[in-house]
Amino acid sequence: MLIFAAAAWGNPIYTVADLGGLGGASATGYAVNSSGTVAGWGLTSSGIEQGFISTPTGLQALTAGGNETYAYGINDSGTVVGTTYTDGQAHGTIWSGSGTTDLGANTYAMAINDSGEVAGGNGNAFAAVNGQIETLGTMPGADWSAAYGINAAGTVVGDERLANGTFQGMVWNTDGSITVLGTLGGASSQATGINGSGDVVGFASLRSGYQNAFSIVDGMMVNLGTLGGGSSYAYGVNDSGEIVGYSWLSDGGQSAFLYYDGTMLDLNSLIPSNSGWDLLQAYGINASGQITGIGLYDGQLSAFLATDPPPPAETPEPREVVLVGAALLLMAFCRARRTLTL
Repeated sequence: MLIFAAAAWGNPIYTVADLGGLGGASATGYAVNSSGTVAGWGLTSSGIEQGFISTPTGLQALTAGGNETYAYGINDSGTVVGTTYTDGQAHGTIWSGSGTTDLGANTYAMAINDSGEVAGGNGNAFAAVNGQIETLGTMPGADWSAAYGINAAGTVVGDERLANGTFQGMVWNTDGSITVLGTLGGASSQATGINGSGDVVGFASLRSGYQNAFSIVDGMMVNLGTLGGGSSYAYGVNDSGEIVGYSWLSDGGQSAFLYYDGTMLDLNSLIPSNSGWDLLQAYGINASGQITGIGLYDGQLSAFLATDPPPPAETPEPREVVLVGAALLLMAFCRARRTLTL
């Protein structure tokens, strides 16, 4: 079984689609819903950052009167959340089929669940329900907080800043309690994502000053390690516990990773070697394991969607056909012999 598993990981697993761009030099996919629709942002030909949602015919810009926009979250209904900058001031924004909702000045919208609850910040972490902001609490000694993820139950994750300038990861539970996350030996931590089971991912500092991706399952923080470099960062986790992010490499480069079954895998090792892609950073993963992020495609910074294709229909190997045939002949012989005996 171990030999079989090693052989399986050595073969390409994902196909990678270039999501295109908005006319500029780069595009980043940040979140992906269950139908494979991606939200993110990209540069236009005039150098303006614009949020986008992917469509079968290319990226559709989420415009706001010529202002810069960024899309960070999308739910299964296709509602997108992000931030619009108006005269340099941030406005958390919800884009839906019925139009846009402005959450007010100095707000940031970072994630949305299928019930339409939005997580973000305005100096204080908040959850917004039907466009109405509900401020989440902080611990004594904190002077700032923000939320980055929310699951189907409404549990929110993020971080808060202490007076000494360090950050600590936070979980705002649905019963009103707050869980403060630890670190990996250093001073700071940040929670970036949470799945339906309440598994939390993010990154935390080591004593060395580097930061490593972590996951928290059943209250236990696990260091996910790196791909050879000093630091790694986790951003997305699905309900199967698959985690994505990116890591620095020993040669100073970086690569997107998939953490699966206790192992951090370089996502580039799971795609065809001649694909033309160098997958740099992964941010979102959906229930079926589709992954989005940013990579170099033939030298161009592009948003990608990596998909694990369904396995081909099984056909009997020649040896299996022989064995099945032999078994059928033996059954027929035994039945005939039994008949003659009777």
